[in-house]
Amino acid sequence: MDLALPADPARHVDRPRPVDGVDHEHLARLVRGSRAQADALLAAPAATVPAALPHRETMRRVRTLVLADATSGEGGPAASAAQALAGALLDHLDALQGPTGLFDGTNLVSPPDSAFTLNDVCLVLEVVDRTGTGDRWGWARQRLLTIAERAADGLRTGGVHTPNHRWELASALAGLHHVLGDERLAARVDEWLAEGVDVDADGFYSERSAIYASVVTNPSLLTIARLLDRPHLLEPVRAHLRTLPALVDDDGEVVTVHSRRQDQREVFHVESYLSQLRRFAVTDGDGRLARLALLAAAGELPDPARHLAEAVVDPVVAQRLPPAVDAPDGTTAWPTVGLVRHRAGAVVSTVFAGADTRDVGRVASGLSNSATVLQVRAGGARLRALRISPSFFDTGALRPRVERTGPGHLVLREDRASGYYQPLPAEHRRPGGDYPLTDEGRFFARMGFGARPFDPVELSVRLDVDLDDDGARVQLVADGPRTRVAVELVLGDGQLTGTEAHPDEPGTRWLRGSTATLHHGDEALELHVEGHDDHVPPRFEDGEFFTYVHGEDRVPGQRVLLSAWSDSVVRIRVRALAP
Repeated sequence: MDLALPADPARHVDRPRPVDGVDHEHLARLVRGSRAQADALLAAPAATVPAALPHRETMRRVRTLVLADATSGEGGPAASAAQALAGALLDHLDALQGPTGLFDGTNLVSPPDSAFTLNDVCLVLEVVDRTGTGDRWGWARQRLLTIAERAADGLRTGGVHTPNHRWELASALAGLHHVLGDERLAARVDEWLAEGVDVDADGFYSERSAIYASVVTNPSLLTIARLLDRPHLLEPVRAHLRTLPALVDDDGEVVTVHSRRQDQREVFHVESYLSQLRRFAVTDGDGRLARLALLAAAGELPDPARHLAEAVVDPVVAQRLPPAVDAPDGTTAWPTVGLVRHRAGAVVSTVFAGADTRDVGRVASGLSNSATVLQVRAGGARLRALRISPSFFDTGALRPRVERTGPGHLVLREDRASGYYQPLPAEHRRPGGDYPLTDEGRFFARMGFGARPFDPVELSVRLDVDLDDDGARVQLVADGPRTRVAVELVLGDGQLTGTEAHPDEPGTRWLRGSTATLHHGDEALELHVEGHDDHVPPRFEDGEFFTYVHGEDRVPGQRVLLSAWSDSVVRIRVRALAP
């Protein structure tokens, strides 16, 4: 069924390029997906409201029900059931709203968490107005307005925790200003915006997260730009989206190893970017973004009602795309995050050397903690992670930095120092032994470390990485005391040959010979190693950051370890095999 969207009465904050009408096929798919979402909610026993349902999910369900009905002409066949469930959900949402107008969740009396829900409240109010369905949903519109009015002051005066919270909160304030007309709300938006949008020279937001960029920051900035006529906010969104053509693989997976949030260890796909990609593909005539928009729409959309709502309030999203342009081959580098990608058709290699651990001296939430230095894929055959851990005072895996680059060649380096402390000089001695509790870099003790002479032990590790159209070559050279080095290779799905069971770690493989091969259908990766030790079983040390709390740092997949020594040169070749 084709959906005729209303004309946008407000001018766009940028000037769309000439386009050839509405993409009715795209809209019809979103309508079908939204109806399927609504039908699932209406199916027994889902047509109830669980007592523990959080406020954000409660409002998401209201949004789904309204969108499915509001885009169905005279109303869908289950319109009355949808309204009944929506009413029950709004009863629940009303009960969850606290006396300050804010909602509780993981965080109590939370302005940012409440902003997520209020953004959906304002979005639904705008959808009802634009689709002219106030006759059916006027009662819900009034209830949502009441919720919005109660929340306005709490959001206007409230604070945040994280970088993306600022833009989510500012977006909710822009939506509240649009429906309530209170100029104090717009002034508060500008107060947040005066901090400057946290996008770097390469187009990455400070959290470096595809999840938060696609679900929070980009939609929020676009909403503020549209509702408050702030066209400059389109530029950070545009800059971020232009990183994606070289970051998204042919199956829609987005590189996330550089993220500072939870997606640094998760697989994330491009679907959440769909509306943003379509919008800028249309306005900029960008075929690279059009290709990604098609990739985003190729799979099962996790939340079609969200994308349908975005098409209703910003109709340029629903315009036909320009012709798609193939992904760029060659090498792309993003120095601000320490990321390099080389693509040659289906063979893609990724080098990462931008973890925050060396700068701050710890592993923590909000930091880029990944020790993965190399990923290679040949279609479905994948090396998900190559990590290296020298046995050096339990300091864990390497997290090097790029020292220099050349055509297809990178030099990564990490220098480590630990050692031993001499007796305190006389002027710092305390007869009672009550020395300050201080941090020596690995642990705390009442030793007054800063006043003690120190005998350093130093280890320097250099990685030479060559990227080519078949994959990558890594050469590992260390300088310092002789010590064991473990290399971890985490492979994706497929048949793995050339390894044997690790004698001490169930579920882990040991590469004793020189070559292992991963077959995935018609695609294959070969791993060839020289300079390793095939006599001593390897032990990969996660480091005290993890082991002190009985944890481990792991990348999901088929885990293969190899053993080496720091006084040997180790060479690893990862190569795609021709079908």
